[in-house]
Amino acid sequence: MRFLARCSLIIAAAVALGAPANAKEPGWCATYRNGGNNCGFNTYEQCMAAISGVGGFCNKSPYAEPDKPAARKERKERDAEPKARRKDKEVVKERAAPAPVPPPAAAQPAPAIVQPPPAPVAVQPATEQQLMNNFQTARALILSGKYQAGLAAMKALGYDDHPDVASSIGFAYAKLGNLNEARAWYSRALAADPNHLATWGYSGALFVAQGDIEMARRDLDRVKALCGGTTCREYQELDGLIAAKSR
Repeated sequence: MRFLARCSLIIAAAVALGAPANAKEPGWCATYRNGGNNCGFNTYEQCMAAISGVGGFCNKSPYAEPDKPAARKERKERDAEPKARRKDKEVVKERAAPAPVPPPAAAQPAPAIVQPPPAPVAVQPATEQQLMNNFQTARALILSGKYQAGLAAMKALGYDDHPDVASSIGFAYAKLGNLNEARAWYSRALAADPNHLATWGYSGALFVAQGDIEMARRDLDRVKALCGGTTCREYQELDGLIAAKSR
């Protein structure tokens, strides 16, 4: 019996001596601010509690067992806190950073100033007295032998279809020797006024110049009818031209 009891003690001692080899090694070491170290903590929470009063930090023990699911979970929870803190710091930094200043806009050329066209000058129509004065001036140029100047002044009146104007233009062309143009203007005057006395006298004189006495006598009769006799100037001038041509 004593032998069995002694064997039991020897076995128990052997088990006791082998226990540290199978026991779980502490997994965390505390490094205190005063320089001391303690690697006897099994969890991160234990290590943080030990340094909370004196200051320091916790590191994984180099003697800890390889990672197991529980240990990985614990380490993941531990690592999550610094990441969250870093993220919070980055967010705060991003919010505190001044907003980027956009580059200055490129200078745009000043719009060209387009000057409006000048307002048209209103031309006041000539009064009847002004037209009469201008006609008399043009007529005087023709009767004084300034036929080209008289033609330009007559046409500048802008009343080419008026019988007095058309007849005077025809007379100027006849004096310049342009008989066909003179005949066209006489026809224009008579179209405006078939009883225009001066035009019938000019027309008869043009027929005399062309050697057509018969047509000249026809125009003489028309002048006599319009004058009411043979005493008017138009009749006597045309009758004298016909008589001179007939000799």
